[in-house]
Amino acid sequence: MLVKNTWKLAVLAGVSAVGFSASLAFASADDSIKARQECMKAHGASMGVMVPMIKGEKPYDNAAIQASFAAEEAACADWAKWWGADTQKGETIETFAKPEIWTDAAGFEAAGGVWYKAYQTIKATTDEASFKAAFPALGESCKGCHEKFRRPKG
Repeated sequence: MLVKNTWKLAVLAGVSAVGFSASLAFASADDSIKARQECMKAHGASMGVMVPMIKGEKPYDNAAIQASFAAEEAACADWAKWWGADTQKGETIETFAKPEIWTDAAGFEAAGGVWYKAYQTIKATTDEASFKAAFPALGESCKGCHEKFRRPKG
């Protein structure tokens, strides 16, 4: 229960921290951006575990799903520290975060809340049927941030 609530608090605190002082940020904007990108890579890795199961390309494996979530949670543990206003632009690396993260903090927080709810639902599944029923909401929730708050690479 503590991990569940800690993760939720981290996500919500991170979203709420947008626009607060740079004291919440890492040593530099680049450090925060790198950390955000590593968190998103871990999220992508979780999706990489689940999508083949949804498509029927791999058998359902709850242990693999839970392991991917544990790795994702570890990579994203300091989420709240990565969104200071000073992190809108990297010093030497590119960020794909749109300005709307800071200009529409309430919208970003709401999108994060939708994702978190879907994440918790799929994380709680223990069988293939409930996993497959929960997955579409997780995928849709990703779009909630990626479409409004992340610009495409390239």
